[in-house]
Amino acid sequence: MKLKTIFSVAAIFSALSSNAQKISPLWKDFVEAKKNGKIAVLPDFSYAGYHWSEQALPDLKDKKVFNVKDFGAIANDDLYDDQAIQKAIDAAQENPGGGIVFFGPGKYLIAADEDPSKQIRISKSGIVLKGSGTGKNGTEIYQANKRINGRQFLFKPDQTESQKLTRIVKDAERETFVVEVENAGQLKPGQDVVIRHRSEEYTRAYFAPLDLKPQWSRLFGEKGGMQIFEIHTIEKIDGAKVTFKNPLHLDIRMVKSSNWDLVSYTPIVECGIEDITFSSNWKNYPEEFVHHKNEIHDYAYEAVGMEFVKNSWLRNCEFHDLNEGVFIRSGYQISVLNTHFRGKKGHASVHARTGYGVLVKNCSFNNAQHHGAGTGYSAVGTVITQCSLGTDQNFDIHSGQPYATLYDQIDGGVFYNLGGPEPGHPHHGKYLVLWNFYHKSVKDQHYNFWDMQRRRNYTIASPILVGFRSDRKVSFENAGLNESQGEEVLPLSLFEAQLELRINKKDISK
Repeated sequence: MKLKTIFSVAAIFSALSSNAQKISPLWKDFVEAKKNGKIAVLPDFSYAGYHWSEQALPDLKDKKVFNVKDFGAIANDDLYDDQAIQKAIDAAQENPGGGIVFFGPGKYLIAADEDPSKQIRISKSGIVLKGSGTGKNGTEIYQANKRINGRQFLFKPDQTESQKLTRIVKDAERETFVVEVENAGQLKPGQDVVIRHRSEEYTRAYFAPLDLKPQWSRLFGEKGGMQIFEIHTIEKIDGAKVTFKNPLHLDIRMVKSSNWDLVSYTPIVECGIEDITFSSNWKNYPEEFVHHKNEIHDYAYEAVGMEFVKNSWLRNCEFHDLNEGVFIRSGYQISVLNTHFRGKKGHASVHARTGYGVLVKNCSFNNAQHHGAGTGYSAVGTVITQCSLGTDQNFDIHSGQPYATLYDQIDGGVFYNLGGPEPGHPHHGKYLVLWNFYHKSVKDQHYNFWDMQRRRNYTIASPILVGFRSDRKVSFENAGLNESQGEEVLPLSLFEAQLELRINKKDISK
């Protein structure tokens, strides 16, 4: 079902009576569409997380352990441990299948100077950084000096350049799995590929009938347009028809001005971080955080980067007193689970861009960062579910037209001041879904999601709100659908319900 038809079904949905814990009409539409092979209003967000959330994270019991102590990293002393940690990682990377880089209890010091080019690098698959827990007698890694725009633990392959493989030659519908290509000679089942496209022509068609502001300058011109970077895994090939394992999340439309290319994607895989507290000297910096005051406030102390990483995870960690926690670029099937942000307020928490299927689940942000978990810049199918934010803490949609994003069963937070420069607006493309979101603010709020007169830091193309509730009065303009405002609906978690329906064919709303 195309977005323009949302408005035609809105009247039907609004006519239905509302009761506490009622089953959402949009959920019923989704179940029926799956049953009958049709396209639902809602995207299928179940293709998110480690191995699409079809299997648990690995227990690591058979993985070789590399203890950082054996390489010279001693906890609770006044010596810096960067080099010893890197030596342990390098040894694990030389081992077939990688290994666990283990940190015993205590505090480890990193960042002896302010050189942002110095990082602890992980460039091969199968490396897991594992501590001894986040509580008392756990593991703490402490960044002593600021390193502006330098994430201290960076997972990234040595080579990330993509090669063009073929081009798509026929239109395809969102939430379907098949594209037709010019030549499938360089493709094979199991291969990861990226759909890439950028053009003003397609961008105007994608957002129509919505108007586009001239100030959104990155959308226009010969090299302008929303950037499409949608990662897929090939399931099978039949002649020129290529079937993906995961669904398209936008309509592909042929345009004269630019091709739709399939390009290579070569990540590292099966990497993880668990049971570690990351902290920094931001706690002792003699100023409280001010958003975009300067580079120190925004980027001085940054913990983890994951770029071009697939089927990987971060679980049971904490981030204290940092400007940024976790930055994920071009991540594919990533899980961030049971992770919490504490301490002095900083800039960003978990941010995913130009990837597909990043899952953030059972995490708390609670005003420790300006931005709660979020997305931006071409990210697809990002899911933030069963998380908590603080009062007036905004979630993060950092412009650059991500699309098909789910905020699901969220307690707290607001939508204003989402971030990103105006040339990169709108903040979000189509199919932002807010499901059972409980908005918490000090003041009443009014959101005009597509305001052509004033700059709004929450410019979103026809968002879908289901079961939206709030502790203050909140009203909306230019929402695509607003179903059951003021009432929690079933299923409580759209992500969990879609996953159960896909894997076990069970409707958990009943």
